[in-house]
Amino acid sequence: MADELELFWVHKTTVRTYEGSGPFGETYAAPVDVPCFIDSTRKLVRDQTGREVVAEATIQGPVTHAAKFTPESLATINGAERTVLTVATHYSGSLGLPDHFEVTTT
Repeated sequence: MADELELFWVHKTTVRTYEGSGPFGETYAAPVDVPCFIDSTRKLVRDQTGREVVAEATIQGPVTHAAKFTPESLATINGAERTVLTVATHYSGSLGLPDHFEVTTT
C-alpha cells in the first residue's frame, strides 16, 4: 500500500529508540532515519506521567515508523538531539484515510 502522505514528508529525523535503563545508564537502539514533517511550534503538552511540559517540536510521519518512537527516545532535529515526550498513532480504520504518527519532543 502506498503512503498517501508521502509528499508531506519533506524533512528527516534520526531516532534512537529508548530501550530502558540499566546499571550503566540509559540504553537506546541504533539510530534510524525516518522521513517526516517537523513543526517547530512551541506548545504545552502532558507527558506520559500527566505532568505539563513544553514541547519544542512536533514530528509527524508514516505509521510504519511509529513503533520507533517511544517516550524518552531521542530524535535529532536540525542537529540537536531531543527527547520524545508524547506519542500518538492515528489510524483511520474503515474510513480509509491516511494513517500517520505524531510525537512531541523537548
